[in-house]
Amino acid sequence: MSNTTIAANILKTLETSSSIGMFARDTGGCLISKLAFSRSKDESKEIGFAELSESAVFYFSAPAAARLGADIFSKTNNITKEELTTPFKDLKNITNPKKLKSVKLGKFAQIASTFSLILPLVFAIAPLRNLMTLSKSGKNDFVSVVGLENKEEENKKQEAKAKTKKLAKTLGLTALGALAATGIASGLLKNDKIYKKAEPLLDKTLKHFDFTKTGDLELMHYGALIYPVSIASYFYASRDKYEKAENARRFSITVPLMFFGEKLIEKPIYKVFDKKFGTNVMDNGKIKSYKEILNMPLSEQKQYLKSKNLSYGLTFFINTMAIAGAVALLNRIETKRNYAREKAQNINKRPDNILLKDSIEQWKTKNIQISTLQNSI
Repeated sequence: MSNTTIAANILKTLETSSSIGMFARDTGGCLISKLAFSRSKDESKEIGFAELSESAVFYFSAPAAARLGADIFSKTNNITKEELTTPFKDLKNITNPKKLKSVKLGKFAQIASTFSLILPLVFAIAPLRNLMTLSKSGKNDFVSVVGLENKEEENKKQEAKAKTKKLAKTLGLTALGALAATGIASGLLKNDKIYKKAEPLLDKTLKHFDFTKTGDLELMHYGALIYPVSIASYFYASRDKYEKAENARRFSITVPLMFFGEKLIEKPIYKVFDKKFGTNVMDNGKIKSYKEILNMPLSEQKQYLKSKNLSYGLTFFINTMAIAGAVALLNRIETKRNYAREKAQNINKRPDNILLKDSIEQWKTKNIQISTLQNSI
């Protein structure tokens, strides 16, 4: 097996929208880049925990919960699992109105219950990351975590355990409340009058958040709901104004690029490598997938795989690894600069320094007076 084919087999897993592909792409790209610019051991541990936890929750917990929901709500709505996992676009093929209603209500319950469990988990990641550091090192300030200060408080370690229990209890109750609301809404929708009024909104919900048979979701639709919760979590858990500023810079750059960055840069890159290798990976604005290329005649595969590997690899590197690294470096530089500037300003404002300056000025004045008196004598 050639190096080109080996690279293609690796990259094609990243190209898919499956949970494994998304986990590998996002975690590998962001984790490596961020760790490369981490400022301390504590920050490295926080980055590792946050990136792995986020990806695990984003890409594995939702499909698992969705599959479990399919088992539960197919039974409670007297339909088969195959009927419940019918793609929304194919529901028009169900001609029995009663059956169609049962499938839609089952899908709604599956979606609502999944997000009732997932969103509290997403929100918990940033606060848990902070509490993990606090319990191990006693550091409660972001500037201490990244090594700009060295402030540790032993009494905070025990406090972290109590805060962790409180957080778990709060988020657990939130999840239970959301599940209860799902049950109440599902019960109300069984009423024909309520269902008829709510059906247009229900259809829009199912269209955008419907799960596949394997429990996966469209990233843009999934992200439109889950990323705002994640962003809110990081701002809620910001330990000082420096961390809040870093989060603002990070999300203002990465969120737009997450949804639109790849589309902006991939076409020019594919055009360059298509010209270099004499291929047509991008045909009429549509990019051939690895699956399509591997089904091509062997005489064409090698050149197409070379073009695809370099195009996809460079797009992935720029939009994921390079951007993550650039944002991490920008935050490192800006936080250090702002911290040093503010510290210098605070030193200049200290009362003892003001008194010292006054004493020096008085000393200078007295020396001038003495010198003037001596000269006059």
